[in-house]
Amino acid sequence: MTRAATPAARRRPPLLLTALAAALLLAGAARAQPAAAPPATTQPATTQPAAGSDVEISDRAYAIARQLRCPVCTAESVADSNAEIAGEMRLLIQQQLDAGKSKEQIVSYFRQRYGDWILLDPPKTGLHLVVWLLPLLALLGGAAALVLLVRRWRTAAETTPDAPEEDLDRVRAALRAREDDA
Repeated sequence: MTRAATPAARRRPPLLLTALAAALLLAGAARAQPAAAPPATTQPATTQPAAGSDVEISDRAYAIARQLRCPVCTAESVADSNAEIAGEMRLLIQQQLDAGKSKEQIVSYFRQRYGDWILLDPPKTGLHLVVWLLPLLALLGGAAALVLLVRRWRTAAETTPDAPEEDLDRVRAALRAREDDA
């Protein structure tokens, strides 16, 4: 037996259609807004289209976006991601640059909201220092283990095993018998 939808649920549009309509409205509003003039103290930056977006951002904004991790597709930078939130972050970076904020202030803004995780290259301080040093420590540990193994093999190869004299006599007799047969 299937449940009938409530009258309120039948009148609501599906979530996907609502999200699509909102995205189209935002895209139309972004195109309708005039481009902000760059501050008079800076040179006009050349624009480069952002990946997966109609918004054009400056080279400085693109460089900052290359340092930040996309919250949706964590293996890509904000500059390379096609996710909607990455496009919004690129736009926010451009707006902050247009407002006169420095690269450090913008990166600090995102670190405050997302933590150090948002940076593609973690800072070389605190617990993150372990991440940077771990490959070096593993390499040194592997080299030390290899040196110890080689030393152990060499000492084992140089020493003769202690065997009772009667066992040695039996081996010598077997070797003589082989030589005589040959």
